Amino acid sequence: MYIFRTNIFIAFNLLMYFSASAQDMPGTTLGNFSGVNSIQLNPSALHNSKTYLDIQLVGADLFLQNNALYMSKSEYRFTNFFKAGYQLPMHPEEYGTEQRIFYHYGNLQDKSAFINTRINGPGAMLIWGKHAFALSTSFRSVMSMYNAPYDVVNFSYLGLNYRPQQNINYKDNKPFRVSGLVWGEIGLSYAYTFFARGLNVWTAGVTVKRLMGIGGTYVKVKQLDYIVLNDSTVNIKNLDAEMGLALPVNYNVNSANFNPLIKGGGFGFDFGITYQRLKNYHQNEYFNTLCAQQYEDYIYRIGFGLIDIGRIKFKNNATRINIDNRSALWENVANMPFSTIDNFLDTISYKFYGDTASAFTGNTFNIWLPSAMSAQFDYHFKKSWYINANIIYGFPLASGSIVRPAEISVTPRYETSLFEVSLPVSLYNWTLPRIGLALRVYGITIGTDKLGQFFSYSNFTGLDFYFSIKLFFRKGNCRIKGPFNCGNQEHKKIKY
Repeated sequence: MYIFRTNIFIAFNLLMYFSASAQDMPGTTLGNFSGVNSIQLNPSALHNSKTYLDIQLVGADLFLQNNALYMSKSEYRFTNFFKAGYQLPMHPEEYGTEQRIFYHYGNLQDKSAFINTRINGPGAMLIWGKHAFALSTSFRSVMSMYNAPYDVVNFSYLGLNYRPQQNINYKDNKPFRVSGLVWGEIGLSYAYTFFARGLNVWTAGVTVKRLMGIGGTYVKVKQLDYIVLNDSTVNIKNLDAEMGLALPVNYNVNSANFNPLIKGGGFGFDFGITYQRLKNYHQNEYFNTLCAQQYEDYIYRIGFGLIDIGRIKFKNNATRINIDNRSALWENVANMPFSTIDNFLDTISYKFYGDTASAFTGNTFNIWLPSAMSAQFDYHFKKSWYINANIIYGFPLASGSIVRPAEISVTPRYETSLFEVSLPVSLYNWTLPRIGLALRVYGITIGTDKLGQFFSYSNFTGLDFYFSIKLFFRKGNCRIKGPFNCGNQEHKKIKY
């Protein structure tokens, strides 16, 4: 019980420590001017672009959603965050003496949370006939809590003095997990049009990413049987759980430890395939400059992708512990002075095994990326009007996995090279309806999947905001001379 509470604290602080500031950024990933950003959902979508060259300067995405805690709509105002000296409202705890910002939902549903911060650095995409290439860089910070029992979350947030749950024997037999990961990645993407005949075009793509782990932590609880007897005593009848952590902290003194900065590494992969039904018969391309490539319009297209398949293996400052169906009577929990992380981990081992070493099972562990399947359907209604349907379904690959929530969205959009507006209507985690808005003026895009965060119509449970700044060069537009736009200079014509 106390293990779970402490690991949530570690995970949240790890993420907040590194956060700079949408889960999927539909305003920058789904349109025909998405360019290099389209690989976030499907690397084969590079060939969907109306541009032949796309240069990403910077982009960012901040997403938060949970069903455990909330700020009352009567107290929440988005504009408050921009007021000088504004302080979040504090509330006295109903049972105890502490002050808290958020209220908790008192229902019996399992609790989940997802925090995603993504900063896209410099990147670029180039289309050369049947071939498309992309380079991408990003810094990412993700935390997920998945299927946590309400009783565990209430005790974790409110403490053991939450008397309505005391002296009740809770048996949580369904596995649940909380994971946090901070990492950087450099990706190389390639897409190839392997079939183009008549009205049918098929494209496949792959992205290979080098992953550099800065920090990570996870806990997976397979079975928990316990009673909280009073404010400071927990009778754990059985606990089957595992935990790993690799943090930028010196565990002996709790000071920052950035030597080395990279605590682990690995590789990630994205795969995708796209089918397009063209409006007109496909024509073999003849062009003497990249800018002369022509865009082929479509009636509809269908794409499928596997994204974020991979993991980071932590080797530096890494610790893994395992509690294998053990029991413990943990007394005086509230007054235990955990001065360091090492002290906390040693105490866990001692409580369940009678010594400070038996719970430790290694100095390496893996955390898997937020793997997901994605499917896209895009229909060209008429002229500059389109409608898109998108499905994301996350699936954990191992115990130490970030769990990505499911999402289904329908996004109508108006799209030209100079201006684009889209209105995503989505269902988050199969239960939470949301409406968003994204605007693009040439290469500058701002958007949100959750317009309600700017108003106080309902309790505040999360937010979503993203932006992107880039340059792009349209197919069939050779008016600008340069290394990629060669104007009227004569070159040997090449067939693709």
